[in-house]
Amino acid sequence: MSKNDSLVISDDVLIQAEGSDDDAPLDIEPHKRRVKTDKKDVPVETLNSWVLRGKLNLQPDFQRQFVWNKTKASRLIESLMLEIPIPVVYVAQEQDDTMPVVDGQQRLTSITSFIGGKLPDGQTFRLSGLQVLKELNGHSYSDLTSKQQEALLNATLRLIVIERDSHPDVKFEVFERLNLGADKLNDQELRNSVYRGTYNSLLKELSSNAHLLKVMRPSQPHIRMADRQLILRFFSMWRNTHLKYKSPFKQFMNREMETHRNASEAEIETMRSVFEKSIEMSYAVFGEHAFRRFNPGESNAKDGTWERSKLNVALWDTILYTFSFYEKRQIVPIADRVREEFLDLMTNDDKFVDYITATTDQVDRIRYRAEEWRRRLDTLVDSNPDPRGFSLELKQKLFENNPTCEICLQRIHDIDDSEVDHIQH
Repeated sequence: MSKNDSLVISDDVLIQAEGSDDDAPLDIEPHKRRVKTDKKDVPVETLNSWVLRGKLNLQPDFQRQFVWNKTKASRLIESLMLEIPIPVVYVAQEQDDTMPVVDGQQRLTSITSFIGGKLPDGQTFRLSGLQVLKELNGHSYSDLTSKQQEALLNATLRLIVIERDSHPDVKFEVFERLNLGADKLNDQELRNSVYRGTYNSLLKELSSNAHLLKVMRPSQPHIRMADRQLILRFFSMWRNTHLKYKSPFKQFMNREMETHRNASEAEIETMRSVFEKSIEMSYAVFGEHAFRRFNPGESNAKDGTWERSKLNVALWDTILYTFSFYEKRQIVPIADRVREEFLDLMTNDDKFVDYITATTDQVDRIRYRAEEWRRRLDTLVDSNPDPRGFSLELKQKLFENNPTCEICLQRIHDIDDSEVDHIQH
């Protein structure tokens, strides 16, 4: 996102990235600053075959899906049959020789849907709104004469193939520049299209995490994938650590996803586990205020107030990343103390407050936030006696027998939010 951008999560919740560095120059060696392309004039019949075989990927899982109306799609078919030139289609060559569509998805979807007989929503595709070949209005592909079908199948489209050995960051920059229309895709929507694989599937899965949805406050994952980008930010920091972070963050995330796009099952399970425990700890400590600014008290509100609508990306990075170093048994029992310590940090550390407010993605600011909060958190954890080593089997048995805290007498809703210990040591 560019400086001071906000992505709408729901009617009253925003993701705020204040002073992001995504417009910073890319750090690419001069001899690698190039994109290799190839031009191909491909018949419609071949393109349709490639789509059916999976060689040409129209991104059926892509957020935007098919947005053209039937008239617009029909007029594209008419243009092909009249041999009117169609704008070029851009595709990217993958290591396995498949080609995801970078620009031209709506055109190709219209063509393959007409030949297949149905629109993506399942409706029968009958031509409508034609202005030249008016006699074909109401016709499906099967209604066309064999001569008309041949005319369509033999029509050609120009493909620009961005070859696989182009530098990934330069490729991503090209994809952005191809995407400058009124319905511009954001960075994560582009990544979803470009970096297909197990990593991308995991981001989609985790966007439905129950604790994440409670933090974001919508009833379902974000339609523009803002939540997936936040999850990717976390994994980029977790895997590389704040000590290896290099600006800009957009390039940092691109490289993370490109490198690990086809992560193994074991890697995916580790990533899933660390995110789930970290987001659960965040919610256990901060509840609905997780990743939101706290504004210190003033004369009209002495106790201070929490931001309600703005989720602060700098706090997301700091809290979620730092919690990944701990286990729930270390944090949940001292949740109140952790929350109070973080309130103190946001209230009394002017440097920290400045570093979550402006140009938040600079290297020195990310490092300070992570190290200062980790130092404070270490002190809290070290001062808390180690939990006693009771077995999980005993814990489950006690929970099933009576899920009530013997100290405060409140019901325990989740077994992971409790510890086993003696009432009197």
